Amino acid sequence: MPKIIAILNATGNQGSGLIRAFLSPNSSQKNDYKVRALTRNITSPAAQELQSSYGPSQLELVQADVYDVESLRKAFKDVDGVFAATNNRLPGKKIETEDEMRHELVAGRNIVDAARGCDVSHMVLSSLPNINRASNGRFSKVFHFDHKNTIEEYAKKELKAVTVLWPGLYYSNVAWPQYCRKLEDGIVRFCAPASGDVRADWVDAAHDIGVFAAAIFTKGPTAIGNKTYPVVSPKICFSDLARIFESKTGKKAIFDPISLDEWGSTVAAAAGKGYEEDIRQMMEWIGVAPGEKVCYGTMERGEDRSWEELGVRASTFEEWLERSGWRGPE
Repeated sequence: MPKIIAILNATGNQGSGLIRAFLSPNSSQKNDYKVRALTRNITSPAAQELQSSYGPSQLELVQADVYDVESLRKAFKDVDGVFAATNNRLPGKKIETEDEMRHELVAGRNIVDAARGCDVSHMVLSSLPNINRASNGRFSKVFHFDHKNTIEEYAKKELKAVTVLWPGLYYSNVAWPQYCRKLEDGIVRFCAPASGDVRADWVDAAHDIGVFAAAIFTKGPTAIGNKTYPVVSPKICFSDLARIFESKTGKKAIFDPISLDEWGSTVAAAAGKGYEEDIRQMMEWIGVAPGEKVCYGTMERGEDRSWEELGVRASTFEEWLERSGWRGPE
């Protein structure tokens, strides 16, 4: 019988990426797994598109809310594994205070408690490193990292087997107006709040995390149940984004960074005032993090065993541009 994997946030980038990795027509695993796709609203256009894309024989659409632990217990019943990724954003709402960001901790605890109650044998958890710890307390307000890490630690304590993924910066974020703008003369301006020579890890979140998670579920909890894998491409400089984009698309591009103050206020206007210091400290840390280490300067290169143990790697910026079809802001 196919194994049943419950996938939280099934209509989001990470969840839908894992569904594709399992069930796409060219997947070698499509007959090995049945997906239980969990979403808050099973009648939404995104949920219905998922159902029509794969059919009820391979994909079961189930309503579940991370703030309702009983709905999670029902959704996790009789599954062979759970993929979980918590969201630091609240759907349709801005985060106006730092304390409001603690909602993610509530969601994470609910997920873990429900999985424990259903005796789930293997959880693959999308998490992030603890920046407060990595910076020796210098950057103590990168909540959307540290809260995920707190959930990770709780999951490892409470569950049988938890395999953790630490993804890099999302290529898709490059398309945000905070990162990239089109000037009046048509030149594409990449404007992250960092020096052009700062090197960072990147990932195609909608593709790579699913590929990694599928490989982990295939290996199973006995082999890699309690390991952590960074999902990161080879580091590139922030200025490389413009160079690679121009080379790939033929469109003139420059790297022209903005200040941390402008960055923080721009993100706060879009996501809420509660994010301002969080997102500012994240970029400050990226600017000073140990360049010889991977995953936001928190892991030695030799600790990354994803290729040797899983046979998978994260996408390059060129591959993301090709896969996404993104050709700059309109």
